[in-house]
Amino acid sequence: MNKRGIALIVAFMVIVVLTILGTAIVSRSISERFVVQRYAESTQAFWLAEAGVNRALKELKSNYTTVGYGLWPTPMGQGRYQIDVADVTVNGQAYKKVTAHGIIPLTGPARAERVVETIMSKFIPPNFYDNAVYSAGEVDFNGNAFSVTNNLPAPDNKAVIYSEEFDVQHPERITGTITQDTTISPLALLDFPQLLALSQGQNNVYDAARLEKVKKGQESFPVSFWYSPGVANVVYVKEDLTLKGNIGTVGGFYVVVGDVITNPTGVFDAEINGNGQVDGVIYTRGEFKVNGGGGGLNVNGGVWAGEEIDLNGNSHITYEQSYMDAIEALNINPDVQVNSWRDTQNPYTLAP
Repeated sequence: MNKRGIALIVAFMVIVVLTILGTAIVSRSISERFVVQRYAESTQAFWLAEAGVNRALKELKSNYTTVGYGLWPTPMGQGRYQIDVADVTVNGQAYKKVTAHGIIPLTGPARAERVVETIMSKFIPPNFYDNAVYSAGEVDFNGNAFSVTNNLPAPDNKAVIYSEEFDVQHPERITGTITQDTTISPLALLDFPQLLALSQGQNNVYDAARLEKVKKGQESFPVSFWYSPGVANVVYVKEDLTLKGNIGTVGGFYVVVGDVITNPTGVFDAEINGNGQVDGVIYTRGEFKVNGGGGGLNVNGGVWAGEEIDLNGNSHITYEQSYMDAIEALNINPDVQVNSWRDTQNPYTLAP
């Protein structure tokens, strides 16, 4: 074989190898582009499904009796969402199961679909007004100078109910029953516009500016639980509730949730440091912390918290049924909230 023949064979082999490599590179590029596009569309579909959950929450707040499939089909950008709503029962309690479908593209067969399932509720638990301490999260009581007391005769002597963990060094400091109940989480969501309206009628709304005046001694909280005979002071606190030093006596039903009119999922905390007494009940979607001073800090009424109740130092909470009865008599409506949330699909999964 002459040199020209060998060169031709070598050149042919090089061309074959380069062709194979080029094909592999092009194929990989197409595959990677497809994966990137698939992930991008799956992410967009997930956002659409989240938007569907928010839409369902809004619609159920207006009409909680709604059920059906393929509800509120709505185009958004390059895709759309639609929602299924069904009634379900868990442990004897009625809930709504909301399934939100986010779909890409806007019309035609789906290239990508994400499905988010949520459980929503609208109720106040039957034991909501019965406990001195009601924590939809943890309970953490430190030292042996605290006390929690419900002196009602059994079986009404409910002192502490909690959902998650119970870390108490001296449980003998608790008078009454202690119950773990995971179904009380999340904390019952109250109708905050209704509470705000009640508070406005009593001139008991405290925003950041008014709270600053309280801090400077230019304003004050109500000193009695009672606004009028048999009617509770409803104190609506739009920011964190922080009471420091010698607070004296303050009273009322304190709703510490932030400005829920513009931020309905806002979570704020209640923290009390120092000496004095709260004649009333405190509700916070966040944490409730008391650091009692040498003279002691008492809450005569009860506490509801969405995350954690933490007592430190010389702190005492005593159940007061007349206060709870007065709050219950306000006929506060529950509001719709999301109890659980689940993304049902792998983000790389294509729609069938």
